[in-house]
Amino acid sequence: MKPIDLSIAQKMVERYAATRKKLIDKEHNINDTQSVWLSLDKLKSFINNLPEHATGVRIHFAAYDHNNEHYPNQTTAILIGTSENHIEHTDAIEDGVAGPLGSEDPMGPFNQGPLCPPKCP
Repeated sequence: MKPIDLSIAQKMVERYAATRKKLIDKEHNINDTQSVWLSLDKLKSFINNLPEHATGVRIHFAAYDHNNEHYPNQTTAILIGTSENHIEHTDAIEDGVAGPLGSEDPMGPFNQGPLCPPKCP
């Protein structure tokens, strides 16, 4: 991970809104997610509680189903710890492992940051 210029970041966010978000909004007849806010305390806790064999954190883009009470059909992000599998960094979602990770597992998955929209600054 490396820092980028703020003007480049702004252009990237604008490009996302003008392309992908626009298509999702039209296809699903929604005002889809632009960002996900994460509490610094919860993010630090997640990272600090990863086991020693964790090699990083992967952010998966995901979508709630149409029955979700707060965010029907909205895009979201799921954080999950990775571990080295020979020469690559994998996680349970990528490996197709369904059983070992539960809601209390320190590797995640981690979700539930407020979405914008509807909760925008």
